[in-house]
Amino acid sequence: MEDLQILTSFFETDLGEASIDLGWSSCGRYLAVINADSEVTLFDAETNAELTRWTCHEDGALALAWHPRLSLFATSCQGGLVKFWRIEDDLSLSKISEISFNQDKGSTWIEFIEWRPNGKQLAVAVGNSVKLCTINSEIQAEFVFPGGTVGAIAWHSAGSLLGIAGYGGVSIYNASDAKSEPIVLKLKGSLLSLTWSPDNTFIVAGCQDNTVHLWRFRSRKDAEMSGFSYKPLQLTWANKGKKLITGGTNELVLWPFDKKGPEGRAPETRSFHSQAICALSVAANGQGIASGCRAGKVAIWKSSQETEPATSTSFEDRVEHLSWSSGKNSKILAATSRRGLLRIFDVSDAI
Repeated sequence: MEDLQILTSFFETDLGEASIDLGWSSCGRYLAVINADSEVTLFDAETNAELTRWTCHEDGALALAWHPRLSLFATSCQGGLVKFWRIEDDLSLSKISEISFNQDKGSTWIEFIEWRPNGKQLAVAVGNSVKLCTINSEIQAEFVFPGGTVGAIAWHSAGSLLGIAGYGGVSIYNASDAKSEPIVLKLKGSLLSLTWSPDNTFIVAGCQDNTVHLWRFRSRKDAEMSGFSYKPLQLTWANKGKKLITGGTNELVLWPFDKKGPEGRAPETRSFHSQAICALSVAANGQGIASGCRAGKVAIWKSSQETEPATSTSFEDRVEHLSWSSGKNSKILAATSRRGLLRIFDVSDAI
Protein backbone atom coordinates (compact mmCIF):
# COMPACT_ATOMS: atom_id res chain seq x y z
CA MET A 1 0.00 0.00 0.00
CA GLU A 2 1.35 3.39 -0.98
CA ASP A 3 1.85 6.05 1.67
CA LEU A 4 -1.48 7.75 2.26
CA GLN A 5 -2.02 11.46 2.51
CA ILE A 6 -2.66 12.30 6.17
CA LEU A 7 -6.01 13.96 6.80
CA THR A 8 -5.92 17.06 9.01
CA SER A 9 -8.82 18.46 11.03
CA PHE A 10 -10.23 21.97 10.69
CA PHE A 11 -11.67 21.91 14.23
CA GLU A 12 -10.31 20.32 17.40
CA THR A 13 -11.21 20.51 21.08
CA ASP A 14 -10.61 18.63 24.32
CA LEU A 15 -13.89 17.22 25.65
CA GLY A 16 -12.38 16.67 29.09
CA GLU A 17 -13.45 13.03 29.19
CA ALA A 18 -14.09 10.18 26.77
CA SER A 19 -17.12 10.61 24.52
CA ILE A 20 -20.16 8.50 25.39
CA ASP A 21 -22.25 9.36 22.33
CA LEU A 22 -22.46 11.90 19.53
CA GLY A 23 -24.59 12.81 16.55
CA TRP A 24 -25.53 15.42 13.96
CA SER A 25 -28.84 17.23 13.69
CA SER A 26 -31.05 16.21 10.76
CA CYS A 27 -30.16 19.42 8.91
CA GLY A 28 -26.44 18.66 9.27
CA ARG A 29 -25.65 21.98 10.93
CA TYR A 30 -25.18 20.98 14.58
CA LEU A 31 -23.02 18.32 16.20
CA ALA A 32 -23.62 17.34 19.81
CA VAL A 33 -21.11 15.24 21.78
CA ILE A 34 -21.75 13.97 25.30
CA ASN A 35 -18.86 12.82 27.51
CA ALA A 36 -18.47 10.58 30.56
CA ASP A 37 -18.98 13.55 32.90
CA SER A 38 -22.39 14.27 31.29
CA GLU A 39 -21.01 17.39 29.64
CA VAL A 40 -22.44 18.19 26.19
CA THR A 41 -20.41 20.10 23.60
CA LEU A 42 -22.43 21.70 20.79
CA PHE A 43 -20.67 22.56 17.52
CA ASP A 44 -22.10 24.75 14.73
CA ALA A 45 -20.94 23.68 11.24
CA GLU A 46 -22.18 26.95 9.74
CA THR A 47 -19.66 28.99 11.73
CA ASN A 48 -17.19 26.15 12.46
CA ALA A 49 -17.25 27.07 16.12
CA GLU A 50 -18.26 25.63 19.46
CA LEU A 51 -21.61 27.14 20.49
CA THR A 52 -21.83 26.05 24.09
CA ARG A 53 -20.86 23.43 26.65
CA TRP A 54 -22.93 22.41 29.67
CA THR A 55 -23.60 19.56 32.11
CA CYS A 56 -26.88 17.86 31.24
CA HIS A 57 -27.17 15.21 34.01
CA GLU A 58 -26.00 14.76 37.59
CA ASP A 59 -25.55 11.04 36.94
CA GLY A 60 -23.32 9.55 34.26
CA ALA A 61 -24.64 10.15 30.75
CA LEU A 62 -25.34 7.13 28.54
CA ALA A 63 -26.95 8.21 25.26
CA LEU A 64 -27.86 11.09 22.96
CA ALA A 65 -30.37 11.09 20.08
CA TRP A 66 -31.30 13.89 17.65
CA HIS A 67 -34.88 14.33 16.50
CA PRO A 68 -35.26 13.15 12.86
CA ARG A 69 -36.66 16.51 11.69
CA LEU A 70 -36.24 19.23 14.31
CA SER A 71 -33.25 20.95 15.97
CA LEU A 72 -33.77 19.19 19.28
CA PHE A 73 -32.28 16.12 20.92
CA ALA A 74 -32.68 13.84 23.91
CA THR A 75 -30.10 12.71 26.47
CA SER A 76 -30.26 9.89 29.02
CA CYS A 77 -28.29 8.84 32.10
CA GLN A 78 -27.65 6.18 34.74
CA GLY A 79 -30.25 7.65 37.11
CA GLY A 80 -33.28 6.94 34.91
CA LEU A 81 -33.74 10.44 33.49
CA VAL A 82 -34.37 11.51 29.91
CA LYS A 83 -34.11 15.20 29.05
CA PHE A 84 -35.11 17.03 25.89
CA TRP A 85 -33.08 20.01 24.60
CA ARG A 86 -33.89 22.48 21.82
CA ILE A 87 -31.71 24.93 19.88
CA GLU A 88 -33.58 28.22 19.62
CA ASP A 89 -33.50 30.65 16.69
CA ASP A 90 -30.97 32.86 18.51
CA LEU A 91 -28.73 29.76 18.96
CA SER A 92 -29.39 29.61 22.70
CA LEU A 93 -30.26 26.25 24.20
CA SER A 94 -33.34 25.46 26.28
CA LYS A 95 -34.52 22.38 28.15
CA ILE A 96 -38.01 21.47 26.94
CA SER A 97 -38.84 18.82 29.52
CA GLU A 98 -37.57 15.76 31.36
CA ILE A 99 -38.98 12.36 32.25
CA SER A 100 -38.01 10.18 35.20
CA PHE A 101 -38.15 6.39 34.79
CA ASN A 102 -37.89 5.13 38.37
CA GLN A 103 -37.93 1.36 38.52
CA ASP A 104 -39.18 -0.57 41.56
CA LYS A 105 -36.53 -3.14 40.74
CA GLY A 106 -33.76 -3.58 38.25
CA SER A 107 -31.45 -1.07 36.64
CA THR A 108 -32.39 2.56 35.97
CA TRP A 109 -29.60 2.91 33.41
CA ILE A 110 -30.94 4.18 30.06
CA GLU A 111 -28.38 3.15 27.45
CA PHE A 112 -30.64 3.06 24.39
CA ILE A 113 -32.89 5.84 23.12
CA GLU A 114 -34.11 6.06 19.53
CA TRP A 115 -36.67 8.32 17.85
CA ARG A 116 -39.55 6.85 15.93
CA PRO A 117 -38.94 7.81 12.26
CA ASN A 118 -41.85 10.28 12.28
CA GLY A 119 -40.37 11.98 15.37
CA LYS A 120 -43.59 11.77 17.40
CA GLN A 121 -42.17 9.42 20.05
CA LEU A 122 -38.84 8.46 21.59
CA ALA A 123 -38.22 4.81 22.40
CA VAL A 124 -36.51 4.56 25.80
CA ALA A 125 -35.04 1.25 26.99
CA VAL A 126 -34.92 0.95 30.77
CA GLY A 127 -34.50 -2.37 32.55
CA ASN A 128 -36.54 -5.06 30.79
CA SER A 129 -38.89 -2.74 28.91
CA VAL A 130 -39.05 -0.07 26.24
CA LYS A 131 -41.36 2.89 26.73
CA LEU A 132 -42.57 5.29 24.04
CA CYS A 133 -42.68 8.86 25.26
CA THR A 134 -43.25 12.34 23.87
CA ILE A 135 -41.23 15.51 24.37
CA ASN A 136 -44.01 16.66 26.70
CA SER A 137 -43.14 13.93 29.25
CA GLU A 138 -46.05 11.69 28.32
CA ILE A 139 -45.48 7.91 28.30
CA GLN A 140 -47.82 6.52 25.64
CA ALA A 141 -46.88 2.83 25.47
CA GLU A 142 -44.70 0.17 27.09
CA PHE A 143 -43.31 -3.07 25.71
CA VAL A 144 -41.83 -5.66 28.08
CA PHE A 145 -38.96 -7.78 26.80
CA PRO A 146 -39.29 -11.39 28.03
CA GLY A 147 -35.53 -12.07 28.04
CA GLY A 148 -34.73 -9.56 30.77
CA THR A 149 -32.57 -6.47 30.30
CA VAL A 150 -32.87 -4.90 26.86
CA GLY A 151 -29.66 -5.20 24.85
CA ALA A 152 -30.55 -3.13 21.77
CA ILE A 153 -33.48 -1.50 19.98
CA ALA A 154 -34.16 -0.62 16.32
CA TRP A 155 -37.09 0.89 14.43
CA HIS A 156 -38.46 -0.40 11.13
CA SER A 157 -37.95 2.47 8.64
CA ALA A 158 -41.71 3.05 8.40
CA GLY A 159 -41.94 3.38 12.18
CA SER A 160 -44.65 0.76 12.40
CA LEU A 161 -42.54 -1.90 14.11
CA LEU A 162 -40.04 -1.75 16.96
CA GLY A 163 -37.40 -4.45 17.36
CA ILE A 164 -36.13 -5.20 20.87
CA ALA A 165 -33.14 -7.52 21.34
CA GLY A 166 -31.47 -9.13 24.32
CA TYR A 167 -31.10 -12.57 25.86
CA GLY A 168 -33.04 -15.17 23.88
CA GLY A 169 -33.48 -13.28 20.60
CA VAL A 170 -35.55 -10.45 19.18
CA SER A 171 -39.15 -9.41 19.88
CA ILE A 172 -40.80 -7.21 17.25
CA TYR A 173 -43.74 -5.15 18.45
CA ASN A 174 -46.51 -3.26 16.68
CA ALA A 175 -45.66 0.23 17.93
CA SER A 176 -49.27 1.38 17.57
CA ASP A 177 -50.78 -1.43 19.64
CA ALA A 178 -49.05 -2.16 22.94
CA LYS A 179 -51.45 -5.04 23.66
CA SER A 180 -50.69 -7.00 20.48
CA GLU A 181 -48.50 -10.09 20.59
CA PRO A 182 -44.95 -9.57 19.30
CA ILE A 183 -43.24 -11.45 16.51
CA VAL A 184 -40.56 -13.50 18.26
CA LEU A 185 -37.25 -14.46 16.64
CA LYS A 186 -35.62 -16.92 19.01
CA LEU A 187 -31.89 -17.37 19.47
CA LYS A 188 -29.92 -18.97 22.27
CA GLY A 189 -27.57 -16.40 23.72
CA SER A 190 -27.44 -12.65 24.22
CA LEU A 191 -27.76 -9.97 21.53
CA LEU A 192 -25.85 -6.69 21.88
CA SER A 193 -26.69 -4.70 18.73
CA LEU A 194 -29.58 -4.62 16.27
CA THR A 195 -30.38 -3.15 12.85
CA TRP A 196 -32.93 -3.49 10.05
CA SER A 197 -31.65 -3.48 6.47
CA PRO A 198 -32.68 -0.26 4.64
CA ASP A 199 -35.30 -2.19 2.66
CA ASN A 200 -36.49 -3.97 5.86
CA THR A 201 -35.90 -7.39 4.31
CA PHE A 202 -33.40 -8.44 7.01
CA ILE A 203 -33.00 -8.02 10.75
CA VAL A 204 -29.39 -8.33 11.88
CA ALA A 205 -27.95 -8.61 15.39
CA GLY A 206 -24.44 -8.65 16.88
CA CYS A 207 -24.10 -11.41 19.48
CA GLN A 208 -22.24 -11.96 22.74
CA ASP A 209 -20.54 -15.06 21.30
CA ASN A 210 -18.65 -13.07 18.62
CA THR A 211 -21.10 -13.84 15.80
CA VAL A 212 -23.61 -11.88 13.73
CA HIS A 213 -27.07 -13.39 13.34
CA LEU A 214 -29.64 -12.48 10.72
CA TRP A 215 -33.27 -13.24 9.95
CA ARG A 216 -35.25 -12.75 6.75
CA PHE A 217 -38.24 -10.86 8.10
CA ARG A 218 -40.96 -12.39 5.92
CA SER A 219 -39.88 -16.02 6.03
CA ARG A 220 -38.21 -15.89 9.49
CA LYS A 221 -35.36 -17.91 7.95
CA ASP A 222 -32.18 -17.33 9.93
CA ALA A 223 -28.44 -17.61 9.38
CA GLU A 224 -25.20 -16.88 11.21
CA MET A 225 -21.99 -15.11 10.25
CA SER A 226 -18.90 -15.99 12.30
CA GLY A 227 -15.13 -15.53 12.34
CA PHE A 228 -15.00 -12.40 14.51
CA SER A 229 -12.24 -11.91 17.08
CA TYR A 230 -14.34 -9.57 19.23
CA LYS A 231 -17.98 -8.77 19.79
CA PRO A 232 -19.33 -7.30 16.51
CA LEU A 233 -21.13 -4.31 18.01
CA GLN A 234 -20.76 -2.19 14.87
CA LEU A 235 -23.34 -2.93 12.15
CA THR A 236 -23.41 -0.34 9.36
CA TRP A 237 -25.14 -0.39 5.95
CA ALA A 238 -23.50 0.88 2.76
CA ASN A 239 -24.27 1.02 -0.95
CA LYS A 240 -28.04 1.48 -0.40
CA GLY A 241 -28.19 -1.56 1.84
CA LYS A 242 -26.45 -3.93 -0.54
CA LYS A 243 -23.49 -4.26 1.83
CA LEU A 244 -23.37 -4.72 5.60
CA ILE A 245 -20.11 -3.59 7.21
CA THR A 246 -19.21 -5.08 10.58
CA GLY A 247 -16.64 -4.43 13.29
CA GLY A 248 -15.17 -7.06 15.60
CA THR A 249 -11.97 -7.79 13.67
CA ASN A 250 -8.87 -6.01 12.31
CA GLU A 251 -10.28 -6.06 8.79
CA LEU A 252 -13.18 -4.16 7.31
CA VAL A 253 -15.69 -6.95 6.58
CA LEU A 254 -18.35 -6.36 3.91
CA TRP A 255 -21.20 -8.87 3.67
CA PRO A 256 -23.31 -9.12 0.48
CA PHE A 257 -26.97 -8.23 1.07
CA ASP A 258 -28.29 -8.03 -2.48
CA LYS A 259 -31.33 -10.08 -3.54
CA LYS A 260 -29.42 -13.34 -3.01
CA GLY A 261 -28.49 -12.45 0.56
CA PRO A 262 -25.31 -13.40 2.44
CA GLU A 263 -26.20 -17.03 3.19
CA GLY A 264 -23.45 -19.35 1.96
CA ARG A 265 -21.39 -16.49 0.50
CA ALA A 266 -18.01 -15.30 1.71
CA PRO A 267 -17.64 -11.63 2.66
CA GLU A 268 -15.17 -9.20 1.15
CA THR A 269 -12.43 -7.92 3.44
CA ARG A 270 -10.28 -4.80 3.47
CA SER A 271 -6.94 -4.74 5.29
CA PHE A 272 -5.55 -1.56 6.85
CA HIS A 273 -6.01 -1.52 10.62
CA SER A 274 -3.49 -3.19 12.94
CA GLN A 275 -6.02 -3.70 15.74
CA ALA A 276 -9.74 -4.40 15.97
CA ILE A 277 -12.15 -1.96 14.34
CA CYS A 278 -14.29 -0.36 17.04
CA ALA A 279 -16.01 2.52 15.19
CA LEU A 280 -17.74 2.70 11.81
CA SER A 281 -19.77 5.31 9.95
CA VAL A 282 -21.17 5.59 6.42
CA ALA A 283 -21.85 8.94 4.76
CA ALA A 284 -25.43 10.00 4.11
CA ASN A 285 -25.04 9.23 0.40
CA GLY A 286 -24.29 5.59 1.29
CA GLN A 287 -20.81 5.64 -0.25
CA GLY A 288 -18.04 7.16 1.89
CA ILE A 289 -16.95 4.92 4.78
CA ALA A 290 -14.98 5.83 7.90
CA SER A 291 -13.43 3.11 10.08
CA GLY A 292 -11.57 3.53 13.36
CA CYS A 293 -9.64 1.01 15.44
CA ARG A 294 -8.29 0.41 18.93
CA ALA A 295 -4.82 1.58 17.85
CA GLY A 296 -6.21 5.06 17.09
CA LYS A 297 -6.15 4.89 13.27
CA VAL A 298 -9.01 6.34 11.22
CA ALA A 299 -9.33 5.32 7.56
CA ILE A 300 -11.54 6.97 4.92
CA TRP A 301 -12.73 4.78 2.03
CA LYS A 302 -14.34 6.30 -1.09
CA SER A 303 -16.85 3.47 -1.31
CA SER A 304 -17.37 -0.19 -0.49
CA GLN A 305 -15.77 -1.10 -3.84
CA GLU A 306 -12.37 0.38 -2.93
CA THR A 307 -9.70 -2.02 -1.71
CA GLU A 308 -7.54 0.68 -0.08
CA PRO A 309 -8.46 3.80 1.91
CA ALA A 310 -8.23 7.18 0.22
CA THR A 311 -6.75 8.88 3.28
CA SER A 312 -6.19 8.34 6.99
CA THR A 313 -5.44 10.06 10.26
CA SER A 314 -4.41 9.03 13.77
CA PHE A 315 -5.24 9.60 17.42
CA GLU A 316 -2.87 8.74 20.24
CA ASP A 317 -5.36 6.23 21.62
CA ARG A 318 -8.48 4.24 20.76
CA VAL A 319 -11.08 5.74 18.41
CA GLU A 320 -14.37 6.00 20.31
CA HIS A 321 -16.86 7.40 17.78
CA LEU A 322 -17.12 8.34 14.12
CA SER A 323 -20.05 10.22 12.59
CA TRP A 324 -20.57 11.74 9.16
CA SER A 325 -22.66 14.89 8.94
CA SER A 326 -26.26 14.06 8.07
CA GLY A 327 -26.30 16.49 5.13
CA LYS A 328 -26.97 14.46 1.96
CA ASN A 329 -23.90 15.70 0.09
CA SER A 330 -21.81 16.60 3.11
CA LYS A 331 -18.28 15.30 3.44
CA ILE A 332 -17.73 16.42 7.03
CA LEU A 333 -16.67 13.75 9.55
CA ALA A 334 -16.51 13.98 13.35
CA ALA A 335 -14.22 11.65 15.31
CA THR A 336 -13.47 11.24 19.02
CA SER A 337 -10.84 9.38 21.02
CA ARG A 338 -10.80 7.53 24.35
CA ARG A 339 -8.93 10.44 26.00
CA GLY A 340 -11.64 12.89 24.97
CA LEU A 341 -10.28 14.59 21.87
CA LEU A 342 -12.86 15.73 19.27
CA ARG A 343 -11.69 16.40 15.72
CA ILE A 344 -13.79 17.41 12.72
CA PHE A 345 -12.55 16.83 9.17
CA ASP A 346 -13.50 17.94 5.67
CA VAL A 347 -12.74 14.97 3.41
CA SER A 348 -13.91 16.54 0.14
CA ASP A 349 -10.46 16.21 -1.43
CA ALA A 350 -10.27 12.53 -0.55
CA ILE A 351 -13.66 11.25 -1.67
